[in-house]
Amino acid sequence: MKHKVYITGSNSTKFGEHYSKSASSLATQALLGSINNAEIKKESIQAAYFGSLVSGSNSQTSIGSTCIRECGLDIPITRIEAGNASGAAAFQQAYFGILSGQYECVAVVGVEKLSDYVKGGTIEKILGATIDYHWEFEMGATLTSLYAILTKAHMKEYNTTLEQLAAVPVKNHKNGVKNPLAQFRREISLDRFLKAKRIADPIGRFDPATHCDGASSIILSSSQFLAENPDITTKVPIIGLGHASDTVSLHHRDTLTSLKATRKAADQAFKMANIKAKDINVAEVHDSYPIGEILAIEDIGFFPKGEGGKATEDGLTSLGSEISINPSGGLKARGDPFGATGLAQIIEIVEQMKGEAGERQIADSNYGLTQNVSGTGALTYVSIFTREEVKK
Repeated sequence: MKHKVYITGSNSTKFGEHYSKSASSLATQALLGSINNAEIKKESIQAAYFGSLVSGSNSQTSIGSTCIRECGLDIPITRIEAGNASGAAAFQQAYFGILSGQYECVAVVGVEKLSDYVKGGTIEKILGATIDYHWEFEMGATLTSLYAILTKAHMKEYNTTLEQLAAVPVKNHKNGVKNPLAQFRREISLDRFLKAKRIADPIGRFDPATHCDGASSIILSSSQFLAENPDITTKVPIIGLGHASDTVSLHHRDTLTSLKATRKAADQAFKMANIKAKDINVAEVHDSYPIGEILAIEDIGFFPKGEGGKATEDGLTSLGSEISINPSGGLKARGDPFGATGLAQIIEIVEQMKGEAGERQIADSNYGLTQNVSGTGALTYVSIFTREEVKK
């Protein structure tokens, strides 16, 4: 398969609380860092795509223009909003911008400054736009309570236990210790998760990923651009992409124990890449809640339906296992600045493919996958990457 679009540079800020920085300054830091990582002149960037759910709307509508001006560039910009999956959506649009022949080198930036919205339930209202606002949010449901429904459904149908659910964040916090850019770099015990106060039964207070500030950026280049710039060392091929949607509201779905959009997006990506789920060595999936990771590893095809919880509890998704899930710490430990999350997932896989993930490095990683979700699964983006030397 001839690879036409490559990742040639990447960078991310530390995720956490950046009270003294603006969203545009975080975006600028990430973008300049990715240009430097790509070892190209910033004038080589022909266009930029910005992914954001919050930053870039309301009072921050000019964030893309501000970032580009601060970087000293004069290029067209496009802002993409796809809920919690805005970063992955921007990435795929940038890919198609190169594939169309319009551009040879583009930048993707994902950013949020969520610490500006912590008061008065503002973030919950923003997240209400990623679910059915009128029939779910305005009737009292929140993203957390809806994921509690998904969790209970899985527990009922497949006998998934609280211990199996808690094994997801326990594993991801353990991985996050090894990630210098993660928001939480400390382990947390299974017992502490199980004894935590239930905030939307069976979801406990330590289960959800936390909202935070941060920005990530990726440089995409065409094969022609690489031929014209032979000194570029990072060349991670994008070999599979998938994008699918489902009903926004849970009450319109055929099942609550599977995310149709994830299944369809993964099928598209595997077909494009000409590989199967068993070929993937490492994956970053959307673990905003423990059931999110369990549904992902089942719907993508890493484990049979209903066996994701047991597989996690048995250590089959830990670092160095047959399929290592969320080596970065996932949304739970790395943090979840919505627009930057999908790109941070991709950056982790890029580092794995380059053999530069440090203590998190998975040996002999040939193929890596990311899955970024909006809301309770109304949108899913799946992307597949490989090492440059791997041929299929």
